[in-house]
Amino acid sequence: MIRRNYFLAFCLAPIAFFPADAQVEQFEGKPIIDIQYSFQSLAPEDLAKAQPMRKGQPLRAADVAHAIDGLFATGRFADIAAEAEPSGNGVIVRFVTQPQWFVGGVNAEGKVSYPPNRGELASNGQFTLGGPFRQEDVDNAVKSMSRLLQANGFYENTVTPSIERSPEGQQVFIRFQIHEGKRAKYTTPVINGNKLLSDAVIIRATKWRIPIIHWWRQVTDALTRSGVQGLQNKYQSKGRLAAKVDLTGLDYNSATRRVTPHLNVDPGPVVKVEAVEAKISRRKLKRYVPVFQERAVDNDLLVQGQRNLEDYFQSQGYYDVGVDFRIEHPDPNTETIQYVISRGQRYKVVRVDIVGNKYFTSDMIRERMFIAPTAFNLRHGRYSEAFRKKDEANIAELYKANGFRDVVVRISAEKAYKGKTGDVAVAVNITEGPQWTVDTLTVEGVEKLNRDVVISQTTSVAGQPFADVNLASDKNSVLTYYYENGFPSATFKAGWRNASRPNHVEVLYTISEGDQQFVRDVITSGVHITRPSLLRREITMKRADPLSPVQQTNVQQSLYNLGIFARVDTAIQNPDGDTDHKYVLYNFQEANRYALNVGIGAMVAKFGTPNTSTLSGAAGVTGFSPEISADISRLNFLGLGHSVSLRGAYSTIDKMAAITYTQPRFRNSAGRTLTYTLLYNDQLNIRTFSSITESASVQLSQKFSKSLTGMFRLEYRRVSVNNVIIPVLLIPQFVQPVRLGIVASNLVWDRRNNPSNPSRGMYNTVDIALADRYLGSQRNFGRALIRNATYYKLTGQWILARQTGFGIIEPFNAPAGLTEQQSVPLPERFFGGGADSLRAFPYNQAGPRDVGSALVAGGPASRPTGFPLGGNATFFNNVELRFPLLGENIQGVLFHDMGNVFSSLSDMSLRFSQKNLQDFNYTVHAAGFGIRYRTPVGPVRVDLAYSINPPKFLGFSGTPAQLLSCNPNLPESQLPSYCQSTQQSVGHFQFFFSIGQTF
Repeated sequence: MIRRNYFLAFCLAPIAFFPADAQVEQFEGKPIIDIQYSFQSLAPEDLAKAQPMRKGQPLRAADVAHAIDGLFATGRFADIAAEAEPSGNGVIVRFVTQPQWFVGGVNAEGKVSYPPNRGELASNGQFTLGGPFRQEDVDNAVKSMSRLLQANGFYENTVTPSIERSPEGQQVFIRFQIHEGKRAKYTTPVINGNKLLSDAVIIRATKWRIPIIHWWRQVTDALTRSGVQGLQNKYQSKGRLAAKVDLTGLDYNSATRRVTPHLNVDPGPVVKVEAVEAKISRRKLKRYVPVFQERAVDNDLLVQGQRNLEDYFQSQGYYDVGVDFRIEHPDPNTETIQYVISRGQRYKVVRVDIVGNKYFTSDMIRERMFIAPTAFNLRHGRYSEAFRKKDEANIAELYKANGFRDVVVRISAEKAYKGKTGDVAVAVNITEGPQWTVDTLTVEGVEKLNRDVVISQTTSVAGQPFADVNLASDKNSVLTYYYENGFPSATFKAGWRNASRPNHVEVLYTISEGDQQFVRDVITSGVHITRPSLLRREITMKRADPLSPVQQTNVQQSLYNLGIFARVDTAIQNPDGDTDHKYVLYNFQEANRYALNVGIGAMVAKFGTPNTSTLSGAAGVTGFSPEISADISRLNFLGLGHSVSLRGAYSTIDKMAAITYTQPRFRNSAGRTLTYTLLYNDQLNIRTFSSITESASVQLSQKFSKSLTGMFRLEYRRVSVNNVIIPVLLIPQFVQPVRLGIVASNLVWDRRNNPSNPSRGMYNTVDIALADRYLGSQRNFGRALIRNATYYKLTGQWILARQTGFGIIEPFNAPAGLTEQQSVPLPERFFGGGADSLRAFPYNQAGPRDVGSALVAGGPASRPTGFPLGGNATFFNNVELRFPLLGENIQGVLFHDMGNVFSSLSDMSLRFSQKNLQDFNYTVHAAGFGIRYRTPVGPVRVDLAYSINPPKFLGFSGTPAQLLSCNPNLPESQLPSYCQSTQQSVGHFQFFFSIGQTF
């Protein structure tokens, strides 16, 4: 204000012509010929609002002062001076202004080794996007970044700032060039205080030195803090719950690049927490007494533990429990906390009655209650004083939210119900009182928005129940609607009064809209690769739109969803400035364009790869298959937001390579993705043959909702078989490559709470495909596969999961020389069995098997080999009971699998038993036990299954060549041993090791 008054006093005189004391006297009242600005960045509407002086008006000193105040209030000027000079019979007023600059973006450049990352460094500068820029903030940011680098071991760092100013929006972009130097390492810490532990134990607890080889680790802020916490945990593991370890300093030696931590240790006494007069496990004491979690001992925590123990015992049926605590010091180095627990008699809730309720049913009220009678999973029911208070409050709130302002809820317990000691009957007595109703709703102050739309946001309308919670809800809804339409200063006041009728009210809402703000423009920065057209497509906020923070955030989320930005910052520039038209800023940090993922895994189970040298092991052999996979992706290809990825996997049973081009938001539709794929896959995971698939496909997927996704796919592929074991498959029609033209559609409905380890929800898939000669296919068939899985939380961590699958392949127009069943190429048939389908079988061992058939005309008859052939129908059902086993990370599973792969739909049967050695069209059952170990990438799974009714079949132990040499005209007894069939079977016990839940 002093500076503004200064300019008003000394700048109104004509320049270089009149002394200061003659200014007002010289120009006061003269008409304004023109108003000029040395710099002017306001929108015309904001300028007219901030500076009310107009051409032709007489010049008044007060008007000039108001104009300067108004221009300053916009926040877009750092300095303002007013000058005046005569022009004819009037005066020209000139405002000499200096622009206020605003932060447009902050970047950390140069080599930055994690930790910290560039984002942490930029954020550490404490700049606010869109906020005023001050030079002193740069100096403070340099110091702050340097401290962060030092905390992570870079003591020889340099941070060099540079500033770039952009006239668009008066923005300043600050870049910090980072030279980090070399990271320092720890050395032996200096320990002060009564440490009690040896130096070797202390160093092991900090983990600042690598065990065995004794190399000191590199310094990071996280490792420093975790080392201090690790040492404190070490003391606390010895029972010293009040132990304190403070880091008092880090001394850096530039000659050796070593950091010496200085620690101050106060081990405190050994704290023992005991329960007397009642047994309670150590694990439950740690759970309910918060001194273990807070790692401190004070009276508040001990009282909280007392209440927690009371609630626990009451929930176990000891409703009269009494808990007290006492602190003893048997010696100076020991502190004993004893919780004295008087459990009293144990009760069980045998009855819960709800009386007095008319408006709500008893079932609706029970759903909101913690108190419950005995049930399958509640041996003694559930009751406690804490539950009683909660239930009374919950039921009362339910009634009050529906207009029963005078409701009274009282819950009482009758012990020795019907004279039986230990039985408790709980009575919920509800006095509803009258229901209050809204007679009229009056809304005042709506001028700039549609009145009907504003009223539609409310629930307290005529004829509806009246409740205070509805008034609060209406306030949130109406203000949110105003904020969405650019009214950031809108206010809402709710009031009511009694109507002429009893228990009826008149509601009055008074709205003060304030000024509406608009988007002056949207300014983007920080992009180098991404095309502007992509940003324009995603940023739906346009010039002159109402300034909606909700829409602004939605656009930010949409930009993140593209997957091409590591960071998207958005802000309103100059938010506190007195202007109605504001810039919306989006500052981007583009993600790394290349991403490489490498995975190593292995499978241990009974499976089989083709072996043309022998016919033994038709039911599979136990094997070990290591696997390595790699995925390299090029993000934001050509700056369009598209991606190109090359994927590959190699193992003893599978070799795969694929190139995928993904085009998200196809035709500018959210959730619509177009994908082009080239695939080569060489599979050796079926004992009977190996298969090679070469395919090209285009797929259009559409996300209809958060849980529902549809896909449409057109695919051409060439499938061929190699390493054929069964002689009958040497028929050329069976082994020659086949071209398939397929059109397919998929529907996925996923409502699981956690796809990697679900505990509730459902998962449904439908896959329908058609291969037809009109699509260029050499085989004609239709295929459908449907799966449904559901997950139910029984109680606590007990989960019931089930899955059912059904599939069918229907061939038609078979080529000459093949039946319709034979016309389906072997790799296209259903194969089942293994850890993810039917654990009654080894991998791909379910379904029909070779039972012998004729070879080429005139040749000898083929004898049965028992090798799997796949089928044209499948059915399976899996049920799992998942429960906690050991700690929080190990889960147990009891499961039952049933199903099979069938020759055709007409052959599908739920029969339990096998008719003969040629019958495989029956349902096989398995039961078993599994263990799941929780990891960040999903549960590691081990399953042991017992197959109750595995199939038996005839097989051979010789070679395919020996089998072909067998004379079919000789009786079985005269044939060589390798020509004689032997009975074989799938084993009863199956073992599987993998990652991820079964379903």
